[in-house]
Formats: sequence, C-alpha cells, structure tokens
Amino acid sequence: MTMKRLMIGLAMAVLPLMATTASAQLLMKKYYDGRQDATYYLAGAVPEREGKIVFTKEIEAQGKSARDLFYKLGQWADLRYTPNTTRGEWTEASFFHNYEYAGVTVADVDEGTLVCQGDEELVFTNKVLNRDATRTNYILRLSVRDGHVTAEISQIYFTYVFVEEPERMAAEEWISDREAFDKKGRLLKSVARFRVKTVDLKDELFKEIEEAVR
Repeated sequence: MTMKRLMIGLAMAVLPLMATTASAQLLMKKYYDGRQDATYYLAGAVPEREGKIVFTKEIEAQGKSARDLFYKLGQWADLRYTPNTTRGEWTEASFFHNYEYAGVTVADVDEGTLVCQGDEELVFTNKVLNRDATRTNYILRLSVRDGHVTAEISQIYFTYVFVEEPERMAAEEWISDREAFDKKGRLLKSVARFRVKTVDLKDELFKEIEEAVR
C-alpha cells in the first residue's frame, strides 16, 4: 500500500469527527443510483485508451439535425457547468456544487463540438457529522452530427481535501484496473469510493445528455 493510499484510508476512518460548519457551504450532485450489483464497478468498468481513462457513449437522436442537437446540448451544458453553482441543501440527496473552473470552454456550431470543463464536488458520504467528498476535474467533449451524438469523458483528476496536504491525483493512478485492485482481485477500500462515484458520475452525465436531446 502506498503512503498516499494509507493517508487517505486513515482520513476516511476519522471523518465523522471532522465535520464543521463549513460543510454547509458544500454541494452534491444526485448521482445515478440504479446499480443493483456491486460487480458493475469491478474489472472493466473503467475503460482505458492508450493508457488513459476514457468513457465514451454513442447516442442516437433520429430525426434531429446536427444544429438542433448542438443548441439543445448547449443549453444543457450552460446550466450544468455554471461555475460556483449551489443547488439545494447539503443534507439533501440533490445537493450539488460546481467550483469556479466549471464551464463550457468550446462551442463551435460549425464543427458540431462542445467541450465542457468539469470542476465539481464528488460526494461519497453526506450525512450530519459524517461527510466525505473530493474535488473532481474532467473534460466532457460532445460531438454532434445529424441524428447522432458522441459523448466522451476524459482527463479525470481528484483533489481529496480531507488530508493534511491535499494532492491532485490523476484517475489513471487511482481508479484504473491496474491500481484499484489487490492481488486477489478485490477492490481496495482506499480507492473504492473514488471508482464507484466516478462510474456513477459518468452514468449520470450520459443519462442527462440523452434526456437533453430527446
């Protein structure tokens, strides 16, 4: 076990003692919770392309032009990635927080491309006197053509704040198949929450995109 995993594991163990009034300023996204089987998050759940974690979804939108899809997704993205967004109360399941770097960074209607910078809180536990979360950054790229959308999530990073010296960690070094399991194929406790909630975030984003282009 690396020192980084050990420190985060210890931090998680004492989190119930660390809640402060500052917690009320944080937000949470209501992530997809439709998983019935924990095996959904095991080997193969976090795909890689040339050594980098990349989630991809091909979405059919029959009868809709590329321009129509672009504007529908643009409206969704402007709302979803509004920086410094607060939604709901922190004790509620729908609690959500975008940090200051969230936003739409590319919107090219001629190329049919939208690029969004994710900068948000990924919440593991959200209860009074028991709160655990990480700051998460990622890139969401949306490419549209007539009747079709390609969604791609990549460049995922975590900054875990419940340690003395927070460090920005690439997802490839933390939740990839080669890093997330022990020699017996069991998901390591120190990284399980990061992997599970990242997969949940991916599912929720793809679900929202599908709904946006209906």
